[in-house]
Amino acid sequence: MKNKNKFIIILFLMFCQSLPLLDDNQVNKMGVEAFEKIKSETPIENNPAINQYVKCVANRILSVAKDDTGVKEWEIVVFRSDLINAFALPGGKIGVYTALLNVAKTQDQLAAVLGHEVGHVIKRHGKERIQSQMIAMGGLKVIEGIVGNNPTIMGALGVGAQYGVILPFTRSQESEADLVGLELMAKAGFNPTGAIELWESMKKATDKKIPELLSTHPAPDTRIKQIKEKLPQALGIYQLSNKANCK
Repeated sequence: MKNKNKFIIILFLMFCQSLPLLDDNQVNKMGVEAFEKIKSETPIENNPAINQYVKCVANRILSVAKDDTGVKEWEIVVFRSDLINAFALPGGKIGVYTALLNVAKTQDQLAAVLGHEVGHVIKRHGKERIQSQMIAMGGLKVIEGIVGNNPTIMGALGVGAQYGVILPFTRSQESEADLVGLELMAKAGFNPTGAIELWESMKKATDKKIPELLSTHPAPDTRIKQIKEKLPQALGIYQLSNKANCK
């Protein structure tokens, strides 16, 4: 039995090694294609004040983010929708749904969401998830065809919830994105206490309906506890920053 198990492990490792490794350009292309699909299917908010506000918060986060994934310029779009959600995609794409602004009510709370989402991108979590799906589904099969017609890729990129594909990030990915996001928002001049307020607000929102953001980004008490542990350091960064004033 032991020899059989060793043989299975060896075959699995050989299979994994035979898979082509995705590079940033490939993953960025997937992100761009996924974003174009969402734009083609979802109304875009044209209220100048809302767009200016969201882009102000997002651009400040991006101004302090060290992104070496090959993105030259980010695109930020506000979608008119009752989904409580936001996302960032490889390839430099950010989407914010208007209903999120009813939960993330302050610039600091919105910055907590966007910092977290950008954290997923610059730490290449989407790339990790797609690679995992390739292993689970037999290699190239998962990346064949148009991204928008492949729910597995949409889910791995982090935009599957609106298409009925729930692929939660791993606990380690979530923790990393939380801490990266906390640092980004503090450097960008947003009060990091907004991150705690945001996740507390998200928990309250589940009393009526589970927000789409929580379907792939669960917010247990352990997450809030972890943020509180890092809060003193983040506040120190915030005190030295150029304070944000997005309205």
